[in-house]
Amino acid sequence: MKFVIGEKDFLLMQKIKMAILAQEPPAEVVECYDWDCTLLDLIRTETADFLFLDLNIMGITWKERVIELLQSLNKTRIVLTAKEINISALMECFEHGIVGFIPYTDMDNKLKHILHLIFDFGIYIPPLILTEAKTLPKEKLDSNKNYHLPDGSSLTKRQIQVLNFLHEGLSNKQIAAQMGITEPTVKLHIHGLFHKLGATNRTQIILKAQNLGFF
Repeated sequence: MKFVIGEKDFLLMQKIKMAILAQEPPAEVVECYDWDCTLLDLIRTETADFLFLDLNIMGITWKERVIELLQSLNKTRIVLTAKEINISALMECFEHGIVGFIPYTDMDNKLKHILHLIFDFGIYIPPLILTEAKTLPKEKLDSNKNYHLPDGSSLTKRQIQVLNFLHEGLSNKQIAAQMGITEPTVKLHIHGLFHKLGATNRTQIILKAQNLGFF
């Protein structure tokens, strides 16, 4: 696999590079210390499997640049790194298709584990980010309205209710209590959401629903 790392800090660049090579020994790693180098490499080759981008290398318009890359690159998966980040902007990038965010505080002891999750399971959102994202204002779906998916199907009233509770961060047990149904029934509705939204876990359900404009 080919990895492109866009990072201004040499030490952080080497940490990411060494962690990648520890996970994928035959990997090709391209180091870029400025935005033009990273962008030109991707445009020229179109063969990168992963692009690791630090917010510092993209400047204040980082969100727009990330979304532009996501729209133009079909196969390259993007992972962001930063010391700190605007949670709303980050979650919007996840909705558009980035597969991970690595804060600087996780660059030492957790980096190899995080890369393992990204490479093997396809996505990584730091637990602290998920916790803080739950406190952001949320718009509830109207369970009496039909929300149509791209394939023409729609969510049932119960699925919409479950989706709202997942969006609020409730557990299966809490959802069952709120809806007056059993936990196995909640799991059945969640399984239906997996199928209709093309998701493989609860986080992806929310991200895909947001990407489709449900919230």
